[in-house]
Amino acid sequence: MGLGIMSILTLGILNRVMISELGIPATVAAGALAMHQFVAPARVLFGQLSDSKPIFNLHRSGYVWLGAIGFSLAAFTAVQIMWKLAELVREAGGWVWNPQTTIFTLLLGAIFAVYGLALSSSSTPFAALLVDVSDEDNRSQIVGTSWSMLMVGIVIGGISGGILLKKVQQTGLILSSNIGSQVFFGQKLIQTPLETLKAPINSLFIVVPLIVICLALLATLGIEKKYSRYSSRIKKDVPPFQGRVFSFSKFKRKKEQNFYLY
Repeated sequence: MGLGIMSILTLGILNRVMISELGIPATVAAGALAMHQFVAPARVLFGQLSDSKPIFNLHRSGYVWLGAIGFSLAAFTAVQIMWKLAELVREAGGWVWNPQTTIFTLLLGAIFAVYGLALSSSSTPFAALLVDVSDEDNRSQIVGTSWSMLMVGIVIGGISGGILLKKVQQTGLILSSNIGSQVFFGQKLIQTPLETLKAPINSLFIVVPLIVICLALLATLGIEKKYSRYSSRIKKDVPPFQGRVFSFSKFKRKKEQNFYLY
């Protein structure tokens, strides 16, 4: 559920506000947001790490908790960088490539890459935890429930986003999909003040990530230690001779010679 909520906040709210309200080019906004997908192959790494290196003596839950904290902090940091870019755009009267905008654009992309890494470190071990706590006969039910909750999170994120957009809308200054501004022949006549935008968006990116962290704790606290079958499955999957010393006997002059392979 938490991942669904966060996906709407980043891909829905931030994307729309950056392009429509702040005057950031769509290519810049989309490129920065897409960085969390470029680091998606890291999911394989975090899956292997959760197998071999437990955190807090837990193979899955520790990664879920730290990942949730990580992507929550990254999302809030990205919002603050977005305001810096917005200030530069409004000072220049439009988007202009200069050293400052270039630095903040790269920084925004880097923060979304960190967001993607944190997302990977949380989501992949959580999917592995679903396997660890289930058997083949009920695994489909658990996974189906998990994906259903993801859809519920997307709906909740959409509703919270709609409430936010209502707060930044100004009566008589909205037309089509442009939030808080009037469009006439493709030109913005009035821009919403940054301070009007900052208050609701900052509060949203403080409250909602905290709720997501609480959901991550509520969903996993005590579950792995009580229900996980990971350790027993690992013992079953270990080959019978793995980790042992092999000896091959060769009889010569009535004396046994052992050759060891490790």
